[in-house]
Amino acid sequence: MTIFFFNNKDYQKEVIFFIILYFTLIISFFFGEDSTGGAFRDYANQKKAVQSFATQFLNTFYEYDSFQTRHSPILIIFLSLFKKINLADTLTRLIHLHICLLLPFFFYKCLTIKFNKIDRKVLFFLSSLIFLSPTFRSLAIWPDSRLLGLTLFTLSIYYFLKFEDSKNFKFAIKNVLVLALSAYISPNFSVFSIFFFINFILYYGFLSRQNLYLVIINVVLAFPAFYYVFILDVNFLLKSAAIGIGSNEKIIFNNIFNDILITFSIVFFYLIPFIFFRIIKINNVLDIKNILISLIIFLICVLNFNYNYSYSGGGIFFKLSNYFFKNNYLFYFISFFAILVICSLIKKKYLNILLMVLIILNNPQYTIYHKYFDPFILIAFLTIFSFNLDLKKVYYKKNYLLIFTYFLVFLIISNLKLILLV
Repeated sequence: MTIFFFNNKDYQKEVIFFIILYFTLIISFFFGEDSTGGAFRDYANQKKAVQSFATQFLNTFYEYDSFQTRHSPILIIFLSLFKKINLADTLTRLIHLHICLLLPFFFYKCLTIKFNKIDRKVLFFLSSLIFLSPTFRSLAIWPDSRLLGLTLFTLSIYYFLKFEDSKNFKFAIKNVLVLALSAYISPNFSVFSIFFFINFILYYGFLSRQNLYLVIINVVLAFPAFYYVFILDVNFLLKSAAIGIGSNEKIIFNNIFNDILITFSIVFFYLIPFIFFRIIKINNVLDIKNILISLIIFLICVLNFNYNYSYSGGGIFFKLSNYFFKNNYLFYFISFFAILVICSLIKKKYLNILLMVLIILNNPQYTIYHKYFDPFILIAFLTIFSFNLDLKKVYYKKNYLLIFTYFLVFLIISNLKLILLV
């Protein structure tokens, strides 16, 4: 992962492990892996916009919303530069893949700051799980704005953790700058500026000079996007990505109760191995107050739940429930348990609650795909959430082998579903 590993004989196995994971990605590149099921299609659809930016930039820039995509134009403009110099598509994608390798590296750097007393072998293993992410593999191979946005978002977390460690204002500024760039590439990440800014307020005070600087920087950075979307009215964000959804249907915040239930179930999926091996310690899950709060949230959501299976998406548990039983009952059962567990985890820390709310608001569109959370949730829960974690248990009795197997099976299932046409 870093020079530290390559120069240290005690980490030879880790180096070999990294090289193997890297080569699996390269092999998948040449075989065209698309374990999310839509990465190739999305990439093929945006080629028209790439060509248009390469040949008539200004017209395309002002009429970008006519291309029926809700992806930010930033990555497409970047790809158009390669198109303009007639670089082969394969080579363009290969360059993009290697840029995306920064994601596990940034994740590892975040972990070394937050868990500086933990053996780096553990941190290396956790960051290597990124290579088992269907989203990481698919979107590294077939360029998509979501992955580059996540890469920069992870870098913004790194600067935030550096700020928490040193309280040096320059890291707060770097956090804001990198997060803004992340949001320009993938607008979903913009909502997390609320979390970071509240942390800066708690440290510096609401009316401090430092926070005034941060507000000014945020306004200046946000203005071009605001002007482009709302003044020039190039509102690509309202384009639908759903299969079969009508053009007259509401795309944004169609049903917040769908968002809540599906988001809790997907988040729970990523926590399962860490909860099972007691790496994340949970207390008072069956506390009466926790049960009542969870039950109220669950019942309100179920009574208003109307996610259309035919529009695709919904997360792994929603899909499994409908594929095997042709109903939502299994999904509801898992969702209630997910709400119960996650509420127990976050209820005592307001910033954890805020982060969970922002994760829900992070995907306001009607269709909610598992890829929006993969590997984002793994990164967020191990870096910016505040839990009672015992990472030493990752290597206890070789738990890491089972954790690795858990995510490997998910990757295999993600590929098999394409064969079985789920």
